[in-house]
Amino acid sequence: MAIFLTSPLVYDLIILCFSTSVVLLSASPTLVLNLVHSNQIHSSQEPPYVSRIEEASVARLEYSKAKATGDIIAHLSPNVPIIPQAFLVNISIGSPPVTQLLHMDTGSDLLWLQCQPCINCYDQSLPIFDPSRSYTHRNQSCKTSEYSMPSLRFNSKTRSCEYSMRYMDDTGSKGILAKDTLVFNTIYDESSSASLPNVVFGCGHNNYGDPLVGTGILGLGYGEFSLVHRFGTKFSYCFGSLDDPSYPHNVLVLGDDGANILGDTTPLEIENGFYYVTIEAISMDGTMLPTDPGVFQRNYQTGLGGTIIDTGNSLTSLVKEAYEPLKNKIEEVFDGRFTTADVNQEGMFKVECYNGDYERDLVESGFPIVTFHLSDGAELSLDVKSVFMKVAPNLFCLAVTPSTGNMNSIGATAQQNYNIGYDLEAKKISFERIDCGVLFDY
Repeated sequence: MAIFLTSPLVYDLIILCFSTSVVLLSASPTLVLNLVHSNQIHSSQEPPYVSRIEEASVARLEYSKAKATGDIIAHLSPNVPIIPQAFLVNISIGSPPVTQLLHMDTGSDLLWLQCQPCINCYDQSLPIFDPSRSYTHRNQSCKTSEYSMPSLRFNSKTRSCEYSMRYMDDTGSKGILAKDTLVFNTIYDESSSASLPNVVFGCGHNNYGDPLVGTGILGLGYGEFSLVHRFGTKFSYCFGSLDDPSYPHNVLVLGDDGANILGDTTPLEIENGFYYVTIEAISMDGTMLPTDPGVFQRNYQTGLGGTIIDTGNSLTSLVKEAYEPLKNKIEEVFDGRFTTADVNQEGMFKVECYNGDYERDLVESGFPIVTFHLSDGAELSLDVKSVFMKVAPNLFCLAVTPSTGNMNSIGATAQQNYNIGYDLEAKKISFERIDCGVLFDY
């Protein structure tokens, strides 16, 4: 059963109309969801400060390292207003349904959102979900497995399972593990909806730290609470240009029958909820960079190393031994045309920034393609907008940063203009450079 969905949006206001015509999704449904660019929510937002970009990337890497080694207490916030190039999923929860905007994150396992009553809740433009008003709301048992991302504790007094998400950047969410009905609007008939019952999620009553643009997180990792498992073993997503918040064809597909598994495929390893691929080499303009392939390998004893696919982070991070040859080659191509910018950065590493006109000096003049060569011959090619980001007038920075540890991460910026397909049963991931608009007959 395929249900195609859309997310009607007016800046800072989401309006969904529901009626009594509700389709209950089958045991093996397929959903096609339009993704909302975060800049559509805050269209007047200024470009991020470089120091905040650095802070976010450091926190994300620390989270990835902690999760990969089994330390599920310390997590990274998938918070992205500081790097406002991310995608949100428009869903509704409860009966009657309450609209939510959730960050799509392949590096997290749990769907969580803010709930009433609030001990601490950050401001959001949409109503905060009140579980006491949903007649389909139930508490979830406290069972867990090796892939469970949140820390869980059974409270014998309240007879509830409490979850805790503590992030490296002093952000966190605590609340009750629960289940309720998710509702989606179909694009074929605005008066009808599709519902999925008994979806496990975190009902966050104590949420602190930097607020999200949306209302919570949609975890698409492999953990047992991930929404992915309700739709089978396949899912895919396609991003257009992250510089264009008005692009209408950004899409997430959940379900075996609808997921787009296209193009080059490479083996997919799954560990601690993360999706790993193997980089074998990096080239620029067809020339291989002098990087030892061993720096991309994962240590199976410690859980460290390797390369993860992570839509929760805009930036791509490489270990020093891979980052330095790439940065040196880029600056060789620059040939002194751009000066390094002093941006008063503080923190664990320096994001490389340059003085220059991003559109005129880089985009319009052209820049060599950077290619990640993956195992089994798959390639992920990064054009100029996947390698650099504009952060201020006459200032641009590398969207590839040095890793703080020995883990590599392919972020959302490197995935733009690609359809990425996950086949969890076959343990394959596919990459197809494409205009997302040709995937579906809208």
